[in-house]
Amino acid sequence: MAYIIILVNLSVREKGFEYDVGAAMENMILAAREEGLGSCWLISIDREKLTAILNVPTGYRVDSVLALGYPAESPVAEEATDSIKYWQDKEGVLHVPKRPLKSVLHFNRFS
Repeated sequence: MAYIIILVNLSVREKGFEYDVGAAMENMILAAREEGLGSCWLISIDREKLTAILNVPTGYRVDSVLALGYPAESPVAEEATDSIKYWQDKEGVLHVPKRPLKSVLHFNRFS
C-alpha cells in the first residue's frame, strides 16, 4: 500500500489548477491499473492535518490523495436494469451495474 499526495504550488497557479490535477491523477490511476494496482482518489481529506504531518511549506496546497494497493476483489461490471446499487452474490463476487452507453451518450443533441 502506498499514498501519493498531490500538492499544488500556488506561486505557479492559484486558480484553474483543478484541470491539471485531474489529468495527472487520471494518468496515475491508469498507470497503476496497468501495473495491476487498485487505486482510490481521495478528495475528502483532512488537509490541515496532512500539511502538518508532511511539513508542507507555505505556498503549497494539499489537493488530494491517491491511495494505491493490490485489489482484494475483482468486481464484475454488468448492464444496469432497474437499479445501479452494487451487490455481492453468494460466492462473494461484487457486481457493479452500469447504465447502458446509449442512455448517457448523445450525438449532436439530446433526443
